[in-house]
Amino acid sequence: MPQAFALNLYQEGDFVPQYTFDWCVAASIQIMHNLIDDTRAGTWADRVQQGELWEMARARSSNSFNGANPLGWAQVLNEVRMGPYAVVSIADYEEALQTAARAIADTDRPVGLVLWRGRHVSVMSGFESFGDPDQFPEFSVTGIRVQDPLYPYGGEQWGPSPAPNSLLTPEQLATQFVVREPRRWSSDLPTGYMLVLPLDQA
Repeated sequence: MPQAFALNLYQEGDFVPQYTFDWCVAASIQIMHNLIDDTRAGTWADRVQQGELWEMARARSSNSFNGANPLGWAQVLNEVRMGPYAVVSIADYEEALQTAARAIADTDRPVGLVLWRGRHVSVMSGFESFGDPDQFPEFSVTGIRVQDPLYPYGGEQWGPSPAPNSLLTPEQLATQFVVREPRRWSSDLPTGYMLVLPLDQA
């Protein structure tokens, strides 16, 4: 029988705020590094480094209106040896949450969430579900752990950003994690819920 299951990569000190309103991708890269690196030897939180990561991601983002897009985000993660990561777009919301949760369970690495139709990003560090994804393919995600670098701010249209390590219901996350139409930058990805997804290294 499926039972309640929970997994969270977050430890105290992993969260990093974005130091400018443009640098959500770079701050998310720092957060993802901290979630993956359990040695605590070198937490990434430096403002100068965040600016450098943003420039890296921006340089790898095609037609990005001078910003960093998810393709640039994934490429930087791969180049700084956190990968492999790939950008995926999933038409169904519940399937997107399942895909993200299964990836965290399989790889012990976080997932990037593309929010606000592509204007903001945050990091999914864990989840709660009914059923262990490794044992029950039809498990259902009941909670999502979110590290949103824009906290304690938010968006006028989208509402406040949740506090670090918040556990959101799927309904709460759905107010900001919405279908992304890849109009603003050239991409052959279909319209859907966009994830920067860790892949198995095999």
